[in-house]
Amino acid sequence: MEEKTNKREVKRTGHRRGSKIIFLAGVVGAFLLVVAFVSALALLLFPVTQIEVVGDSRYSYSEIISASGIKRGARLYYLAESRAENKVMQALPYLESVSVNSYFPNRVKIEIKEYENIYLIEHNDGFCYVNHEFEILEIVPTATSFAEFSGIFIRLENKASGEVGSIYSGDDAKRAIELVEYLKEYGFYDYLNIVDVKGKYDISFVAGKSFKFILGSMADIEEKIDASFKVCFSDGFKTEENCIINAEDKKRVILRYVDDEIIMAEFDFCQN
Repeated sequence: MEEKTNKREVKRTGHRRGSKIIFLAGVVGAFLLVVAFVSALALLLFPVTQIEVVGDSRYSYSEIISASGIKRGARLYYLAESRAENKVMQALPYLESVSVNSYFPNRVKIEIKEYENIYLIEHNDGFCYVNHEFEILEIVPTATSFAEFSGIFIRLENKASGEVGSIYSGDDAKRAIELVEYLKEYGFYDYLNIVDVKGKYDISFVAGKSFKFILGSMADIEEKIDASFKVCFSDGFKTEENCIINAEDKKRVILRYVDDEIIMAEFDFCQN
């Protein structure tokens, strides 16, 4: 009698286990069906219809969109945001950062930030554009013409070498970075055309394509810039004429007005 009871108990236990397995299989199957349904729905619904680009850049809207690989009509559900960011960064070297975000149901937003400080320096293969850390962004065979040049050219003691992405970190680059930081503090940066640190004791800069400032060595550089700044805002300073401001002696700044050819000679690099 006891043996029959045990057999019945084993049978009931097996039945309960079988029911649980069937139940779990049903739950898993239902979950897979839901996933399949959602995936199919995502394929059919929520196409990208709006692509927004935020941030000022030298690149056009179409260039940024093309670089991202994002197309209108693509399904928002399958948008690979990090992949799109990497593609933009690789294609457009002047961008410091890119952020791609998707928003339900059909909008994509691309936020870009370009390097604020970009300089032109000589390279073994011509010229190259670098960011504030002197990382090479682009190598070009020639510079733009004097009339079209609107950036900041930095004359260095040595020419840069290396490919795009490499960093030029010579002592002359460090001098240039230090000088530029001082010039920012005194409000010269927005008008800078040339920063010349080619000679350790002949440092100078050109602003507004009209004014050349001679500073000599880096010794007492802040005081020299300060003295130059005061001359520019003194009574009687002729802003409409070209001039050379010599502040090698911070206590005795010399102002000399010159003709166009002397200032334009500073831009000979454009013709190389």
